[in-house]
Amino acid sequence: MPLRGRGAHYTKARHVVEWTLGTAYRANWPSRMVRALGLQRRVQIVEHHLTPARWPAGQAPIRIAFASDLHAGPTTHSTTLDEAFARLAEVAADVILLGGDYVFLTSQHIHEISRRLANLPRPPLGIFAVMGNHDLWADDAEITRALEAGGARVLVNERVELAPHIALVGMDDPWTGIQAAPPFLGDDQVRVLLVHAPEAMLEEPAFDLAMCGHTHGGHVALPGGIPILVPGPASRRYAHGRFDLPNDRTLIVSRGVGSTEVAPRWNADPDILLVTLGGAA
Repeated sequence: MPLRGRGAHYTKARHVVEWTLGTAYRANWPSRMVRALGLQRRVQIVEHHLTPARWPAGQAPIRIAFASDLHAGPTTHSTTLDEAFARLAEVAADVILLGGDYVFLTSQHIHEISRRLANLPRPPLGIFAVMGNHDLWADDAEITRALEAGGARVLVNERVELAPHIALVGMDDPWTGIQAAPPFLGDDQVRVLLVHAPEAMLEEPAFDLAMCGHTHGGHVALPGGIPILVPGPASRRYAHGRFDLPNDRTLIVSRGVGSTEVAPRWNADPDILLVTLGGAA
C-alpha cells in the first residue's frame, strides 16, 4: 500500500510486502480460516495493581483499561474486535487508553474500530489514544478523525490532566513518529505514560506507570509465553507483562488484540489490561 501517513521507515521493501499481502488477503480469508479451524484465541482481561510512591494518602484509586494493536483488517476477525470491545465495556474503567496500531495494511479499516468505540459507555475520565507504526504508515489523519468521531482524544506528544493528582502524557510512536521528550509537568503528580512501543523505554523517560503494546507478546511464542517473533530488542526485553524498572517506574506491556502478517496466535493470547492505580494492594 502506498504511504499516506507521516510515519518514518516505510521502505520500498515494506511497500512491496504490504501490496502483496493486500492482494493475497482479499476477502479476509486468513481471519476466516483461523476462526473456521478453531484457532481463534479468546481475549483475556489481565489485571494489575500499582500504588506509586507519590500517590496521595487517602486518595481513591482509579481503574485504567488499556487496549492496543487491534489491527482491524484481513487477519483479525470481526468477532475478535467485538469481544475486545465487550471486555472494555465489561470492566467499566474510569478511563480507557488505546495504544495504537488500530489497522493493518490500509486506513479504511479504522471505521471497524470507530463504530465500536462510539458504542462504548463513556468512562468518566475519558478515552485517550496514541498512534502506532501501522497507523503512521497508513493514513494517521484519517485514523485520527475516525477515533475522534468515536469519542477518543488522540494525543501526539501531549499532556492532559486526568485528575489534580494524575498527569497523562500520550507519546507518538518512538520508532516511526515525532521524537520528543515526555512533557510531564508538576513533580507532585502521578505520571502516566501512554505510548505504542517499549522502544520508548530506551530513552529512560520519567514516569510512574507506562503502558504500551506493539510486541504482541511475540505473537508466535513457545509454551510459557517465550516470544519468537518480536519487532526489535526492546520488544524482546519487554515482550509482555509487568516490569519494575529503576527509579520507581513500572512498565506494563499488553500482548494486544489483533493480528498482522500472521493470522493465528500461538501461546500469545490477546488481552485487555485493567490497571488499578492507587489504594491498597
